[in-house]
Parts: sequence; C-alpha cells; structure tokens
Amino acid sequence: MAKKKKTKYFSHTDRKVLFILLTVVLVFVVYDNRDFLFGIKKTVPETEKNYNHESLINRTEHNYGKEIDRLAGEFGLPAAYLKALVALECSGMKPPGTRFERHVFKRLKKLRDGKISKMENLKMTTVKNVNDDGLKNLATSWGPFQLMGYKCVILGIYVVDIRGDNSLYWGIKWIDLTYGSYLRKGRYRDAFHMHNTGDPFPSNGKSRTFDPDYVDRGLSLMKQFEQLK
Repeated sequence: MAKKKKTKYFSHTDRKVLFILLTVVLVFVVYDNRDFLFGIKKTVPETEKNYNHESLINRTEHNYGKEIDRLAGEFGLPAAYLKALVALECSGMKPPGTRFERHVFKRLKKLRDGKISKMENLKMTTVKNVNDDGLKNLATSWGPFQLMGYKCVILGIYVVDIRGDNSLYWGIKWIDLTYGSYLRKGRYRDAFHMHNTGDPFPSNGKSRTFDPDYVDRGLSLMKQFEQLK
C-alpha cells in the first residue's frame, strides 16, 4: 500500500509571509504596552492635563471662600487668585498643615552664627538671639498660604500671628506688600511664580518652581474659581 502523501498547508513562501506578519503584530503589541513592560513613565501632553478637581475647589470655597472674598475687597486683590493659591498650598484644608524646610533652617543658623551676613530681608541682628527651636519655627511654612515663618519679619509681627486665627489676613497682607502690584496688573503667571520662588516667571519660559506644573495648575484653578461667581 502506497504511503499517503502529506498535504502541505503552507508553502515556504507562505511561512515566510506569516512569520513577518506575526513579527509586525508582536512589535506593535510590545510598543503599545511599553510603559507596563519596561516601566517607562509616560509623559502626559500639556493639553491632556486635567486640573479640574471639584472636591478641592468646593473644600477651599467652603473653608475660606467668604473670608477671602471679604479680605480681597479690603486689599483690592483678586479673590479667585487667592483661592487658587490656597488650593495649591494647603489643598483647602482647615486647619492647614505645616512643612519644615531643613535647608532654610541651615541658612538661618548660618545667619545667626555670622557665617552669612544677609538672607533676603533678614540680617544677623534679627536672629542673633533666637535658639534652634525658634529658628525651626522660622523655617516652617504656616497657614493657608504656607508662608515661611521668617516672613513675619517684614510684617512686623511674630510667627504665632501667621499660624493663628488671623493667618489668612496676614498672608494676604504679605502678598499685597510683596507682589500685589503684579496682581493689580493682571500678571497672574508672574504672581504664582513669585509666591513659590520669590521671582517673576522666567523670560525663557521655564518655570523654576519645585513642581513644574505649579503655575499652570494655579492659572487653571483660578479660572474655575472665577466661574463660581
């Protein structure tokens, strides 16, 4: 009995084409899942970022809205900016948290010990009699605007004032003194950058804030607070 000849379902050429097709499919599958397979962090385009956090806006408005509206009118500053700043700095929480800045503490110690002669508006004579615990208070950010403790010097008050019941008032007064003119001119990008770094937004377009999205988030939140009117 003659052997039954095996049927070839695919020719040599067909197998080559199939191999190529499977390779192409595999490449696309790996590429689409590269973030998961290789741990690559995906960068979200600026246009896809969403800063619309309804709970954040509602919490800030509930905890600080009325008082900010009143003080904004008193100082002639935009309430929407101040609310956006509170949302950025303390997430609208009441009471707000605190943040100790070790690098600021080290600089204050150098100032007190005469190793440097000046730190912003501070001189050695300002802190020469302050102990380490006192310097830690000066190196901590307080209140809804998260003002550094040593900012109290320019206001002629004590740290306890910017962390107490009137912290919102003193925070807005400090903003008015330091960069209120920018706000009155509508230069909000500069204002957000100044609050975080002490300088206007750089002319090269590269933010120097610790969070690179800080200014954009602030501008987006400001627009949303304006829409609540």
